[in-house]
Amino acid sequence: MNADFALLIERLWQSDNPETTRDIILNLGFNGLVFQRWNLEYIENWEGRIAEGFLEHYYGAQLDQYCPIAKAIHSWSRSYTFAEARAGANGDQENATRVESLFRQFGMVDGVVLLTGKNALRSSVILTSAQPAQKIFNDYGGVLYFAADKLTKQLHSGHSLLTHVPRENPVLSEMQSKILQMQIDHPELSNSEMASALGLSPKTLHAHHKKIAKKNGVTTFAGAVIKRLKETQ
Repeated sequence: MNADFALLIERLWQSDNPETTRDIILNLGFNGLVFQRWNLEYIENWEGRIAEGFLEHYYGAQLDQYCPIAKAIHSWSRSYTFAEARAGANGDQENATRVESLFRQFGMVDGVVLLTGKNALRSSVILTSAQPAQKIFNDYGGVLYFAADKLTKQLHSGHSLLTHVPRENPVLSEMQSKILQMQIDHPELSNSEMASALGLSPKTLHAHHKKIAKKNGVTTFAGAVIKRLKETQ
């Protein structure tokens, strides 16, 4: 074990919070990190660092359905680079190319998926990189596995940093459906004008926006609008 490797392991061993562990991992040459754990009814998610706007486009355009990286998470039993997942992909190549183009648009040329947890409660640490990631994976594989295991333990179920995304999107309430449709039909309205038209306070409208986003598996209300528009095309 060389000195740099030993120092990294020592720093990770001493890390007492997910943010510190994240920063140690990112300093190895990554520009983004997302943690996910799959329970029976929902996914626990932490966007440790991700390019702003990426997830709204990714989920809003339903590209997760065609993403080789996401498919490999559920079908592969080993950790892998994005490049490996893309090379082994079968199926809709046109949409797979759309997915890769979106990743590159947000500065994610490659990345690494580290599978952690147990079979009954699988989890992963997804790292993104602005350059090919195979060399980083080869050089620091042991450190990355140790770090991923550390992060998985730190982000225990119920941790305040984790958000819960339903595996099957629940049905919107009547008011939530009305809010979503009004946004689509009248995008020119301000939030204050829309709240007034619906008989709600701006604060209540904002609360509904957050619930609509969560039920649609995206992080913003705008992402939910994009997703609905795609579904109705």
